Amino acid sequence: MWPFTRKHLAQPEEFPAVIDALTDKLRSAGFVIEADQLHYFMHEFVATVSTEIYGELKLALKRLDHEHRALPRDVATEVHRLIKSIDKICG
Repeated sequence: MWPFTRKHLAQPEEFPAVIDALTDKLRSAGFVIEADQLHYFMHEFVATVSTEIYGELKLALKRLDHEHRALPRDVATEVHRLIKSIDKICG
């Protein structure tokens, strides 16, 4: 479940928990490869600056949104909210 209110965007310190919640939902919906990719970018990807991680996460989220029109509605909503959060964080 999305741990925030409907209008709340994720802050930088909240991203690991939010990504973990999203990856759990993706796995439950059968999107295991996509969940593993998001987990990798959040927890294992080595970047020189944080904007690099956010950039990779945003690309992965956009790809997930465009390639998988069959995402459950709540998961698709979370994906869109995370993209907005990244846009707000990175300017």
